[in-house]
Amino acid sequence: MGGGNLMELALRGLPLQRSGAQETDLNRVSFDQKNATLKLMGMTLIDLKLDAEESRKLSSQRGVAVLVVDRELEAYRGGVRNGDIIAEVNSTKIRSLQDLRKVLRQSDPHDPLFVFLLTGSGWRFTNLSFIR
Repeated sequence: MGGGNLMELALRGLPLQRSGAQETDLNRVSFDQKNATLKLMGMTLIDLKLDAEESRKLSSQRGVAVLVVDRELEAYRGGVRNGDIIAEVNSTKIRSLQDLRKVLRQSDPHDPLFVFLLTGSGWRFTNLSFIR
């Protein structure tokens, strides 16, 4: 697979943008460089280019979307759904998988993950660390 669009995010119709980050494994996190996805607490996340309305709401043309949520794991129980966009994690704006990986590297794996999401119905806050 080359650069540019790698797959379509079917729920939202937004193209996936390839991340240049290296493969890594961080306790609750795994990054798949081939598919340019990050798995975190039951979410498969991708970089994407935002549409005009989302760009305005997030003050950015790029973002991180939830491609798939495993219904058996923490994120789903915390209310995260396919197509949600991650706006902030632990009060840090997230514009790319690289931004998210940096926040996760700087966090203790036992600390809470405070996630602010843009969903199809508006803004949503969730604390994933205490969802069991």
